[in-house]
Amino acid sequence: SITAATHAGKILLMGEVGGDAAATFTLPAATGSGAEYRFIVSVVNTSNYVIQVANGDDTIDGSVTLHQDSAATVASFNTVAASDTITLDGTTTGGVSIGDELTLVDMATNQYSVKGILTASGTEATPFSAAV
Repeated sequence: SITAATHAGKILLMGEVGGDAAATFTLPAATGSGAEYRFIVSVVNTSNYVIQVANGDDTIDGSVTLHQDSAATVASFNTVAASDTITLDGTTTGGVSIGDELTLVDMATNQYSVKGILTASGTEATPFSAAV
């Protein structure tokens, strides 16, 4: 679990040793504090890095840009109204490269904003879902 006191304003490395076990990062409840959480992939993980909100009331709004690692394609994905989870699968939804990053800001009660630059392989797909 991520806490404002320990993690806000710091670089948070997503670096599961070995890159083969899922890792979930749960944000604190959104209150409008302005706290910023910057996540950077430090170890590629094909078993998912998941960033999710604390509860079913919170959502994530914004977009990310995915660059295809072996072609000159770029795709942008926007959240939808119910988005509350970001999944980097190490392939199509991002997290293919060390240095991929996402920044989330606690912008209002029940609302985070997100922006990010990610690398994907294969056919790019949205990293956003409603799973909380």
